[in-house]
Amino acid sequence: MPEPMGFYTDTTVCIGCKACEVACVEWNDMPFSPTTFDNTYQTMPETRWNYWNLILFNEHEREEDGSLQWLMRKHQCMHCAEPGCLEACPADGAIVQYTNGVVDFQQDHCIGCGYCITGCPFSIPKLNSVTKRVYKCTLCTDRVSEGLEPACIKSCPT
Repeated sequence: MPEPMGFYTDTTVCIGCKACEVACVEWNDMPFSPTTFDNTYQTMPETRWNYWNLILFNEHEREEDGSLQWLMRKHQCMHCAEPGCLEACPADGAIVQYTNGVVDFQQDHCIGCGYCITGCPFSIPKLNSVTKRVYKCTLCTDRVSEGLEPACIKSCPT
């Protein structure tokens, strides 16, 4: 049985470069989404069906000197030990949890009901309104099965 896996994001060394965001989109061959500029470094407000990895910027003004402080957090699927999306899904085989802990979606079995979306406490799975299929981070199962790191981890310069 394979060792359970996961990854740790050390936000104290994140420089907000977004290399992980780009690597995820490119590796998974997803179309790029237009971003919006709302006077912050935030790329977009949330994950999308074709944008599975997002660095969330929280900008705060320091009380002591008024300078700007960025607090960043990596927002993507947590590959939960007890996935709410899997429990909520009525379609047999649409969501699978591998023995290493990775939670993966099989779009060819997805019926587009959206129950997995409501079952996820982190609001991660997203519906493609054209295909009526739900998508989310796969933790690069194709790379991991070959002994490689997920694309987001491989691309991180820090």
